[in-house]
Amino acid sequence: MVVPAALRVVRCGGGSLHGARAVFSVGNKFLLCASGDFVKMYSVATEELVRLLRGHSDLVTGVQLAPHNRMQLFLLSDVVFGQLKMMCINCWTCILPQTFTVGYRLLALYALPTSEDSVFVIIPKSGVRGTFQLVSVKLTKAAGQHVEAKELSVILEVVDASPKCTAFGREGEYVASVKDVHLQVYFFKRKQLNRFSLRATNKKGGNNIFTCVACHPQEDCIATGHADGKIRLWRNFNHQREYTFSTLHWHHDQVLDLAFSLEGTNLLSGGIESVLVQWHSGSDYNKDFLPRLGSAIEYVTISSDGAFYCTLHTDNRISIINSNLRFAKTIQGLIKARDVKTGLVVDPRTKALVLNGEPGHLQFYSLQSDKQLYSVSWTGQC
Repeated sequence: MVVPAALRVVRCGGGSLHGARAVFSVGNKFLLCASGDFVKMYSVATEELVRLLRGHSDLVTGVQLAPHNRMQLFLLSDVVFGQLKMMCINCWTCILPQTFTVGYRLLALYALPTSEDSVFVIIPKSGVRGTFQLVSVKLTKAAGQHVEAKELSVILEVVDASPKCTAFGREGEYVASVKDVHLQVYFFKRKQLNRFSLRATNKKGGNNIFTCVACHPQEDCIATGHADGKIRLWRNFNHQREYTFSTLHWHHDQVLDLAFSLEGTNLLSGGIESVLVQWHSGSDYNKDFLPRLGSAIEYVTISSDGAFYCTLHTDNRISIINSNLRFAKTIQGLIKARDVKTGLVVDPRTKALVLNGEPGHLQFYSLQSDKQLYSVSWTGQC
């Protein structure tokens, strides 16, 4: 009698590409994005998946280049005893110099050039379910690969869990965080906290709920996105009562992400319209558009030299765009429909997995290269 072997699940591909903000490597040769418990490294020039970086056994919730060593990568893990891992990505190797265990679920990570021995993370607040706080974690310089990082300092008591709702200002002098209809700004040197609030709705029926925030890299200016599609530019917020803001409006629904250009002269915004909007000098009348990007824009990333933009979309697509808003490359992951109506079929010619994707389309997905080869419309409509 033959004893049946234990079932072994082998993962071939198709993971989510839009769960966390992607980052460009030094020199913009590669794009790195979280995908399940991997970090996928794509070639910007060829769109090919060139390497899978392994280092976590659980969901990777954040990826960021270390500001003091651009050849190192911070990985964030969403487990009960959260881990922060530094991974070397030099020479096509995957070396894990140190793992810092914080002891909490880690939902967002911010590493600043002005804080060499510490990082900022968002963790659940102890004893209060559904409440999160921003804390500073001291990275102990201790020998060994596994280190416990227990020295935490609370910066903001109540913040949104989304990494898009907290941003650090010019040279790390302050941090801005939005939640519901409240904006709070904490100044590190003065240890001063200013709070600003909006009405939930205005007289014209607008929805003022905050959805995201970004800080100008060189000026004291904060950009906030809202549920009704408006963008507010806040200034003079170091004074509790004398603050001012101006309004930009093009999006017809909530603003999903914001990002300032390298010099801060342009502001990028994305939403459900599948259009990347570039606002020049904070003007409501001077803007450019890159339309028809396929689906809602969930994240916007700008390379460290400002040469490339990257947008992550809800249909598991990555768009790489030149700074002049010329479309460059697209990386299409597996489109996950609610129901796989077609079943799973293997195309004998391309060896691709064939299943339904976008409404009215069949997608041919290569498990070997972990990317979509092409999509075919069976309705005759593109």
